[in-house]
Amino acid sequence: MTSPNTNAYRVLARKYRPDSFEQLIGQDALVRTLSNAITLGRLAHAFVLTGVRGIGKTSTARILARGLNCEGTDGSGGPTLSPCGACGPCDAIASGRHVDVLEMDAASNTGVDDVREIIDGSAYRPVSARFKIYIIDEVHMLSRNAFNALLKTLEEPPDAVKFIFATTEIRKVPVTILSRCQRFDLRRVPAEMLAEHLVFIAEAENITAERAALTQIARAAEGSVRDALSLLDQAAAQGADAISEKAVVDMLGQAGQEQIAALLSACLDGQIQAALSLYNVADTSGAEPETIIADMLDMIHLASLTAAGAPPADPPEAVKHALDNLAKTGIARLGRAWQVVLTGHSDVRAAPHPRAAAHMVLIKLAHIAPMPTPAEILRKLPHSQPQTLSPPAAPTHKAPAAQADTASADDSEPEPAATAAPPSHQSAEHMLPAYSSAVSPLPDSAMPSTIAGKTVPPTTIDIPLSVREIADRCETEGEHILAARTRKYLRPVRLRAGMLEAELVAGLPDDVQDSLLSTLARHLGLWTGQPWLVSRAYEGGGKTVQEEDDERRGAAFNDAGKIPLVNAVLSQFSGAKVTNIISTAIVSDSETGIMCEGAEE
Repeated sequence: MTSPNTNAYRVLARKYRPDSFEQLIGQDALVRTLSNAITLGRLAHAFVLTGVRGIGKTSTARILARGLNCEGTDGSGGPTLSPCGACGPCDAIASGRHVDVLEMDAASNTGVDDVREIIDGSAYRPVSARFKIYIIDEVHMLSRNAFNALLKTLEEPPDAVKFIFATTEIRKVPVTILSRCQRFDLRRVPAEMLAEHLVFIAEAENITAERAALTQIARAAEGSVRDALSLLDQAAAQGADAISEKAVVDMLGQAGQEQIAALLSACLDGQIQAALSLYNVADTSGAEPETIIADMLDMIHLASLTAAGAPPADPPEAVKHALDNLAKTGIARLGRAWQVVLTGHSDVRAAPHPRAAAHMVLIKLAHIAPMPTPAEILRKLPHSQPQTLSPPAAPTHKAPAAQADTASADDSEPEPAATAAPPSHQSAEHMLPAYSSAVSPLPDSAMPSTIAGKTVPPTTIDIPLSVREIADRCETEGEHILAARTRKYLRPVRLRAGMLEAELVAGLPDDVQDSLLSTLARHLGLWTGQPWLVSRAYEGGGKTVQEEDDERRGAAFNDAGKIPLVNAVLSQFSGAKVTNIISTAIVSDSETGIMCEGAEE
């Protein structure tokens, strides 16, 4: 019978598992907090460690268990974050045979009976260690009843008992458990730090590896140290302890950065055939469509940083040259490419045929990329100087008879209020004829009025001369719903002091009709200080305020389209139309901005 090989190979992920907090990389906040807690004697009785796979949760739990029970080489040491590794408790915990440090996998021990063993065992003092420590890995796998059974013991455990939980699914742990624990969120290890760690291990293992290859492995690990070491092990076995970037790219099923840069350059230059050929080369090498599109996003990001004057630190020489060339495309074009590729990435992930979806992303990007940016279009258009849109002057005429009717033919007409044309920087919504709000003395103003049982003294009252003024007054008083209904539903027939007759828009529900008229009469009486009769007519109504506004806005848009610059823009894009007019005042001059939409690319 063949004897077992005592020198069996240990994978790098196990061989370089940290034995102390000094060897734990990327978790400075956790180490600092635990160090201060031990120094101040404020150690919690329960800890929960959470984070993605392979970042050190179980290793941290074991190191903490050793540190809490370490006795030092002379047997007189106390809790520490730097366990000696030579005393009895350190050696026994490291080998997994200490009777007072129990590690349980909650994925295979999920029931109440498993937790009951912990509860019963926690009632006894430690046999030989300072603390009895329970490490429960993947604690989120415990059943609801098991969590409930653990609550009481977890809230008030014996002084010599500590609980350390580890989980990748913190959201599945009940809040009643989390509130009894001190929580530590372990972070992903940055790619730069992980690459340095791989360099150290490669040198220790006498593995010849290109720095770019280790960087590729660190990026593929996505912050997981265990994943990075497993990939390093695989790459070393594939290349017989000689790791090149090309070998790593082939192993990971990725396209190299130079290849991605060439693919992106072909798309930005509008060379569809060249882009598809480069994609087929990467696809033949085993690169996944989603990975290729994601790498293009990374390349656009790096090129944008370079164009913005903040290039990435220490890129490979070949990639640096490619980034410099891509940056010359300009931030505007790179930003547009980012949007196209980002949308395409989602399409590739959702498509039933990712390869076909990736082809469509490249074709769309190559078609759109050479198109001029809006700034370039404006520079090439004739009459590109800023031009203003002059609004029509406000009329100074008297209100029409359909909206304002004098109380008596013998009464003297009030002098019209002076009106001025609105400034050119007003928006299109305000480029409308202004309505006069002159003060009209009432013929019966000498007589007191009674409203809601209250006597109102005789006074000169502001009487609205139009439905628009009534709606504006509702808006001013905070009656926004009443104002909106007044603008939308009332067709004025006759308006004079104390009386409004209006036709309602067809199709209104009965409750809206009754409430609108009665509510408007009540508010007009309160605002003017005299009773108002608001009645409904069935014919002869004019246009609603909203209809008037729509007509004037349409006329303003038509006038805007006649401006040479705007007309030139509209003629360049099929289906484009003016949708808004935005006016901004600049120092003493004014400049009108026209917003268009609906243009085809």
